[in-house]
Amino acid sequence: MKFNKIAKSLTVSNLAKEMMNYKKSFAFISLITSSALALSSNPAQAFNFNTSTDLGSCSALAGPFTSSGLSSTTIKPNCKTGDGFTITPNPEGKELQGKKVNGVIGVGVSGKKPVRDVVAGEINYGESIVLTLPNPKDVLKNIGLSFLYRPGVFADTVWEAAKITTNTGLEGILKVTGKDTASWSFASGLVTNLSPSKGNGGGYYDITNPFGNAKFDFLTLTPYTYASVASNSNANSDFALAHAAAKSVPEPTTLAGLALVGGLLLATRRRQAIQF
Repeated sequence: MKFNKIAKSLTVSNLAKEMMNYKKSFAFISLITSSALALSSNPAQAFNFNTSTDLGSCSALAGPFTSSGLSSTTIKPNCKTGDGFTITPNPEGKELQGKKVNGVIGVGVSGKKPVRDVVAGEINYGESIVLTLPNPKDVLKNIGLSFLYRPGVFADTVWEAAKITTNTGLEGILKVTGKDTASWSFASGLVTNLSPSKGNGGGYYDITNPFGNAKFDFLTLTPYTYASVASNSNANSDFALAHAAAKSVPEPTTLAGLALVGGLLLATRRRQAIQF
């Protein structure tokens, strides 16, 4: 009788230990899962000309500006941000130049001295900027474009629009639709106005998750031009690059590996419980 009580006591004690082990296992698996989710959602890189964040060799494009306050005094053939983005102007022979309008900064394309574009410091007809991501495994978390206006602002006669094309063939167009609204043509992406498209604003918009979790090496920024307006006119679409951020997304094999580890851990605990 005394032996049975001792055996029962040991059984209960071991059962409590097993329950504790299960709790620890679940906690460990939860930690792995949350870490994977954090890895997939946290931004890995983010530069911003308006906050002077992670600009690297591009920092001179964020000021100082000329006495008129419109264009940066420094012009560069290309540059690399502190977080690894590469910014390159097209066509060959063009250079990058910053611009500041009513407190909003963006980087566009200008011609070399002594010839200047009709719209210096913006991407206009025949020009583009190539933005290369820091890592092939990254996806674009968000991108900010400035100096996009509605008709009647700064002599513009059209609803200005910017086209973004990836090297994998994805394409989206950001088009101004009102004083503080704009549309994005790609299936995913959320547009937020950061500065109204009016005479005393910077026409500054952010697109969050513009291409979802699609991966690509680089994208090209070009203006959408209207046939009703002379292509090379400053009344057509032109704009500038203000900021961008990338995020790391785990490969499917990585997530599968984490799930396998968790499954094996649970299976081991279960076998131990059955043997007991």
